[in-house]
Amino acid sequence: MRSADEIEHGITALARSANGGLNSSGSHIHRDLIIALAARHRLPAVYGSRTWSTVGGLISYGVDPLDQ
Repeated sequence: MRSADEIEHGITALARSANGGLNSSGSHIHRDLIIALAARHRLPAVYGSRTWSTVGGLISYGVDPLDQ
């Protein structure tokens, strides 16, 4: 997904499916949109970087680059 419209369409379709969830570590360009859509559709969402959680994402899970 490259455009905001494609992202919105994709997340909306995901929200309509049974037992859906979102795992995103993708583009920071559309980060705020992805977080807002996940919250609006009440999708459980896990992000690959703490940065996503600090700006409103539900939870992040991944390595800490400083610990590497």
